[in-house]
Amino acid sequence: AFATLEEEACELLIPYLDPILRNLVFAFTKYQHKNLLILYDAIGTLADSVSGALNKKEYIDILMPPLIEKWHLLKDDDRDLFPLLECLSSVTTALGLGFQPFAQPVFERCVKLIHNTLVQYQLHQQNPTLDMPDKDFMIVALDLLSGLTQGLGNQIEALVSNSTPSLLSLLSDPVAEVRQSAYALLGDLSIACFTHIKPYLNQFMVDLISQVDPNAEHVSVCNNAAWAAGEIALQCGSEMQPWIPPLLERLIPLLTSETTPRTLLENAGITIALRSIRDNDEKDTAFRGLCEMIQVNPNGIAK
Repeated sequence: AFATLEEEACELLIPYLDPILRNLVFAFTKYQHKNLLILYDAIGTLADSVSGALNKKEYIDILMPPLIEKWHLLKDDDRDLFPLLECLSSVTTALGLGFQPFAQPVFERCVKLIHNTLVQYQLHQQNPTLDMPDKDFMIVALDLLSGLTQGLGNQIEALVSNSTPSLLSLLSDPVAEVRQSAYALLGDLSIACFTHIKPYLNQFMVDLISQVDPNAEHVSVCNNAAWAAGEIALQCGSEMQPWIPPLLERLIPLLTSETTPRTLLENAGITIALRSIRDNDEKDTAFRGLCEMIQVNPNGIAK
């Protein structure tokens, strides 16, 4: 019930953040497993609702200790990590640079979760008698890395330079939800630290273009791939030329088809979506990315 109130009240909750946070944190001492899921959801929804207003030292000092305590208690193969990582994804975005003191261990563990799952999947491919790994660990880790990247902005560069997530294989993963989260992270990293993405563009763009599919079964994957393409185009400028024709071949049918879902139509039109269109700055940068592509190859848009 409180999570529903948070979604409706949004910024109206800001004057009451101190007592709200204290009561939510107090619940950590009382709630057991099932109720903890509700508590994580309430905290994540609060972060989404009040956004940057949460980034005050007094609020961080209240909220983060119990979350970090749970973070340390849970093992890497514990499914109870899922709701905690989902909660932290919202918290990191809301806190922005305020999350910096906690960023390195969170980043490194997410990379570790992704790497371990990939290794287990490769072993399963080689020997099907071995258990198939739970790829939800990768999905929630990718989403948290996206939240961390959005929150820290270009400050994420130092972390990425030391340990780049294994994105390449994830962009073509057979599980759609993995690809969806991977393309979201690719777009976020392109905004925050493009210098670490640029050396791999020849590899990334092959998979990315294949996912901008007019007949896409998984609309969210296509959304995020189109968004990442716009952000990459904005960073590349004229260097985007080699990928413009195949991209436009896939974007234009999305714009002209009467059967394209509304969200996918929006995303193709401005080359962007991050699962939901909420941020006008993202719309602006994506539209400029599309303009960059058209400027490089004006004939492509006329075909």
